[in-house]
This record gives sequence, structure tokens and C-alpha cells, in this order.
Amino acid sequence: MKRYILSILVVMMVLPMMAQSARDFIRMGNKAYRAEQYDKAETMYLKSIAKSPSFEAYYNLGNAYVMQQKDSTAFENYKRADSLGTTDPLRRARNFHNMGNIWYAQGMGAMRQQQGNATQAFQRAVDFYKSSLRCNPDDNETRYNLAMAQYMLKKNQDQQQNQQNQQNQQDQQQQQQQQQQQQQDQQKKDEEQKQDQQQQQQKQQPEQKKNEMSDQAAEQLLNSAQQDEKGVQHKVNKNQNNKRRSLEKDW
Repeated sequence: MKRYILSILVVMMVLPMMAQSARDFIRMGNKAYRAEQYDKAETMYLKSIAKSPSFEAYYNLGNAYVMQQKDSTAFENYKRADSLGTTDPLRRARNFHNMGNIWYAQGMGAMRQQQGNATQAFQRAVDFYKSSLRCNPDDNETRYNLAMAQYMLKKNQDQQQNQQNQQNQQDQQQQQQQQQQQQQDQQKKDEEQKQDQQQQQQKQQPEQKKNEMSDQAAEQLLNSAQQDEKGVQHKVNKNQNNKRRSLEKDW
């Protein structure tokens, strides 16, 4: 019996929920949103989408995610809202405006953290703000945001250009330094080779001089021997002549 009563209670509790329409869930979500209960509003909008997806439900869900600092998820829901479309140009303008805000915030975050592509983010913000103004040309807030996004876009482009120029200058300086270093290395190598050649020549010169001295000494010895031989021959001849004279004299 208790199980039967419990089942009935569950059914009785579920039936009112089943009776809620997609529009009712949007109203409940809007009420929670105004009360700053963004997680509850998120739940209500999701229930509305589960019953019947609509531009308004996705747009409001995107707003709830923004308030919870879930920008990437919010952007995806704004895109879904745009894909479903609406006959109200003002609503579509607000949707594009919010998409532009998300990319503008991403660009500012990339600048502060010095990471990511801030230029690309600002460019997308500019594009979405322009789309918003096409739907509602009288929206001064969007026009102001567009001007700010264009200013930040140009600022980042100029910074990137300056950084590129500085990088090019650094690359050129580095290349010049490398070339100078290569030239210095080559000059040093040439000097070392020249010194090696001079040292080899200096080593060869004493040997050549030594050989030349040996040849000169040998020639001097030869000349001295020849002179000695001539002297001996002269003495022999003289002695022989003396003997002949003495013989003749004796004879």
C-alpha cells in the first residue's frame, strides 16, 4: 500500500511539470535571472529548449552563461540562436552585439595576459558589431563598442608590425654578426695556416743551411786535399830535380 501511495505521489508531482510549456520555462528562467540566480535560470532555459528549441531560449541561455563567466559556452548558444533566426531585427541585433562583446573581452584578456591572438579577437568583435548595426543602425551602444574594437584592432596591428620590424632588425643584426664572425674565423684560420707555413719554412731553412755547409766543407776539404797533393807533388818533383842535379854534379 505504501508503495502504491508513493507511486501516486510521484505521478502527481510529475504531472504539473509535464504540463509546463517551453514558454513557461522561459518565464521561470527569466524570473531566476532577474533574481541573479543564474544557475537556476540556466536550468529553466535548458528545459525550455528540451521541449521546443527557440531563438529566445538559446539567447537567454547565452546570457545566463555570460553571467557565470562561461563565455565560450555562451557564444555557442548565441550561435544556435542565430541559426534558428527570428523575425525581430532588434533581438537579432542584441544577439550579434553580445557575440561581439565576448570577442572584445577575449581580445582584452589576450592583451593583459600577453598570450593568444588579440588581433583576431578584435577583428571578430568588429565583424559582429557591424552585423548588429545592420540589424539596428540606431544602437549607439553598439556603435561605441564598434569604435572601441576598431581602435584596439588597429593598436594591436601596429604593435604587431612594430614587433615584426624589430624582429627583422634583430634577425639582420644577428645575420651580420654571424657573417662578421665567419669572416673573423676565416681570417684567423688563414693566419694560422700562414704561421704554420712560416714555421715549416723556418724548420727547413736550418736543414738546407746545414746541407749547404756540409757541401761547402766538403768542397773546402777537397780543395785543401788537392792543394796538399799539389804541394806533395811539388816537393817530390823538387827532390827529384835536386837528385838529378847532385848526380850530374857528382858525375
